[in-house]
Amino acid sequence: MTISYDYVPQALRYPGVYIEIDGSQAGLGEDIPAVLLVGQKLAGGSAVAGEITRISSVYDAQQKAGAGSMLAQMAARYRAIDQTLDIYMLPYSDNGAGVAATGTITVTNVATADGTLSLYVAGKLISVGITSTMTTAQIATAIAAAFTDADIPVTAAAVASVVTLTARHKGTCGNSIDMRLNLYGELKPTGLGLTLTAMTGGSGDPAPGNLATLLGANRWYRYIALGINDAATLAAWHTESQRRYQPPVQAGFRVFTAHRGDFAAASGFGETKNYEHICDLSLEINPTPTWEAAAIVCAAAAPKLYNSPVESLEGRALPGMIGVTYHDWTNANSLLFKGMSVMQIAQDGSCSIKRLITLHQYRPDGSADDAYLDVNTPEVLERIRYVQRIRAIQQFVGTAAAKTNEGYKPGLRITTEDSVRAFLLSLYQNVLMRENGWVQNYDHYKSTLVVEQDPTNPSRFNYLDVPVLLSPFYILAGRAQFAKRV
Repeated sequence: MTISYDYVPQALRYPGVYIEIDGSQAGLGEDIPAVLLVGQKLAGGSAVAGEITRISSVYDAQQKAGAGSMLAQMAARYRAIDQTLDIYMLPYSDNGAGVAATGTITVTNVATADGTLSLYVAGKLISVGITSTMTTAQIATAIAAAFTDADIPVTAAAVASVVTLTARHKGTCGNSIDMRLNLYGELKPTGLGLTLTAMTGGSGDPAPGNLATLLGANRWYRYIALGINDAATLAAWHTESQRRYQPPVQAGFRVFTAHRGDFAAASGFGETKNYEHICDLSLEINPTPTWEAAAIVCAAAAPKLYNSPVESLEGRALPGMIGVTYHDWTNANSLLFKGMSVMQIAQDGSCSIKRLITLHQYRPDGSADDAYLDVNTPEVLERIRYVQRIRAIQQFVGTAAAKTNEGYKPGLRITTEDSVRAFLLSLYQNVLMRENGWVQNYDHYKSTLVVEQDPTNPSRFNYLDVPVLLSPFYILAGRAQFAKRV
């Protein structure tokens, strides 16, 4: 017999026509990528802390994590941008030993004319009617009473002339909640005096837990929006990202998070990290909360990376991100050497990605390393490996192994060094290069490819290949050497 069968037996004499159907070579498509939102839930949310659950809608997220929770806000921001990819959430309860951040609004002077106070917390408007007859204590009471929107990440209470804002969640997340007046140039009521004290004092973030167990092994979460962004949490996700990126799991992920702080804070935070699968966007001192920003940048980047992992992400809009001020060119360029990603702000305050880089910066000896500078690099390598794995499974599973082809009849399922080499070369040239546009320099790939049957395990083939990746375009440099006469 020159054809190998799975179901038609060799020992067959009974008359008939026997045709088996083999779909092992027919698969062309991929599944829909899964996005995981990681953040804190409120006690009223129905989701079980520490258990991943699918989100079917923003309303579903509000029911499971609690209206006004970190995760509900992340889900709303994500779905406002990307309606395609599947989203799940990993909810954490507040740390029982944690402390919620607080801030204050102190009314120092009454208004001398009627007007409307435009107070913004986390970029969300709280509109308060003020009259000239109100005392400072009455104004404080009116401000506190105006906090009726559950989506605002704080609660408010007035005592005498002071309004105290308390973050809905315990932990350091509340320290980054922005509070300001007249975000869009509104006029404050004449004579009204207010002193705003920034949110502070939040401590005690949820412990990450055993991420290998929490994430499980049944679903591949390709993109993570990390709403909890303290150093311990980032370190834990870095460790898990490395474990999943390598064999035997081979199902890594890209993490998107955000940092709020000035240049000194951002640079100090970034240069102490070395995480090749985590992007941390510097927000500077802008109104959008860090957890919402993480969901926004994930929603902007993930579909683009999935469509083409080598194309530049520059210019990808960040809907929902509010920009007021940002790092100047010098500081933004410097942050790109400290692991921090940067955005750009248009004159109308809209934001877009400038460059998304990973937090990977150093070799083990401490020397600088830009091997994983752009998030595109680990992403495209992951995608190349996935294509190689799936196509190899289609091509070689269920075959016999031989070092060389010694004249075997066509149709016999026998894998040799030459057939593995031919498979890899064809895949590189026809799929990875011509069809997908992820790689280049086929001749170099061909000349450096090494394939061998393992000397101690004849059922195993080893190969070493050197794919030459395309890079995202970011910079064009030129020199205009002019002349007045030629």
